[in-house]
Amino acid sequence: MANYLTWAPDVQQLDDGSFIMYYSATAAARPDGSKHCVGAATSPTILGPYTGLADALFCPLSRGGAIDASGFKDRNGKRYVLFKVDANSMGHGGACGNTVSPIVGTPLMLQPVAADGHTFTGNAVALLDNNGLADQGILEAPVLTRSRAGVYFLFFSSGCFATSGYTVSYATASNLTGPYTRADGPLFRTGDGNGLKAPGGMSVWGDNRHMVLHANYGNGRAMYTTFIALKGTEVITM
Repeated sequence: MANYLTWAPDVQQLDDGSFIMYYSATAAARPDGSKHCVGAATSPTILGPYTGLADALFCPLSRGGAIDASGFKDRNGKRYVLFKVDANSMGHGGACGNTVSPIVGTPLMLQPVAADGHTFTGNAVALLDNNGLADQGILEAPVLTRSRAGVYFLFFSSGCFATSGYTVSYATASNLTGPYTRADGPLFRTGDGNGLKAPGGMSVWGDNRHMVLHANYGNGRAMYTTFIALKGTEVITM
């Protein structure tokens, strides 16, 4: 892994009280920045210092690389890491490299891991993939949570982050590995009255009532927060 151009950190507390951070970074094998991988680092305290693992956690360069990892602990105590196969980096052009036919898949993956948060305990499973041009050829930034009723909510961004077509969406399932059914439309998108432009990259936490996400602000991006409620298979914004 290269030691620059890192983003999308996700920090999880492990059962022994220590912490693991997942992050995206430029692949050492591709210093031009054309491909990225997911790394992980651990620390006894949340503020660090964090010590990186010797090898990348997910680095499928032949499929375009990997980005946007996040951790999930199910009610039975089992742990998982979600990530996106960054295949649009090998796409055929257009917005974010994947709006020119043939459009390639950018699946959101679920990898079971041990209590240490990084040792694989089985094979990764694809949960959802893009719907072609309807998603500008991209799904990314997967985040998984489970409602008190036992419904799994898979949040994700769709579209190209550099365009107004970037959105926050979700899909639901009664089983962890799916099948996942997408909601009728995005939860947040440009022009829906919420004032956000190109929203994406969300996280939910705690009691599933809080969500943070980012969106355009001036010439950059800013963080926003909102309240939500999970009711049945719907996400209610407040």
